[in-house]
Amino acid sequence: MKKILVILGLVVVFIFFFLVYSGLFVGVNITEGDVGPYTFIGKEYVGDYRYAGDRLDSIVADIHKRNITFDQSFGIYRDNPDSIAVDSLRYMVGCIIPEKSFNRIPELERAGYVKQEMGKTPSVIVEFPLNTKVSFLIAVMKVYPALNNYFAEKGYAEVPSLEIYDTDKMLITMEIKKQN
Repeated sequence: MKKILVILGLVVVFIFFFLVYSGLFVGVNITEGDVGPYTFIGKEYVGDYRYAGDRLDSIVADIHKRNITFDQSFGIYRDNPDSIAVDSLRYMVGCIIPEKSFNRIPELERAGYVKQEMGKTPSVIVEFPLNTKVSFLIAVMKVYPALNNYFAEKGYAEVPSLEIYDTDKMLITMEIKKQN
């Protein structure tokens, strides 16, 4: 019995440290600043946001297979899942294409990818560590409620969110627009 309790205790300690490493106790620091400019290449989807990660992984693999260089990937989530039916949520996922790879954009467009550009945009920004796949879930659970409160306090309009994924962090950004 004592052996089982020790093993159970070790499992609990492991899970706790894993969640801490994944960002469980990371604070949400909201700042305002400019984001962009960016050139996005990706695909548009309608449906549950939970499939975005697998779809993004597929796009990243395809673009890598074409030997196109990029450093960051992204997700643009156009709708608030608290107010839109899950099967109607709109989003785009893909890669941020650096200037040195612009000559490859027509090839990607012929392959069914969509190009979207974003200029320098005043935005609300939150940086969150990406240490594990669980970091994505923790970020969504912590950051979006804080952003919703911040937007309500500031009187900002509801806008799509842009998530930029780097090797060790993600930026969650939303354009600043005053409510009408």
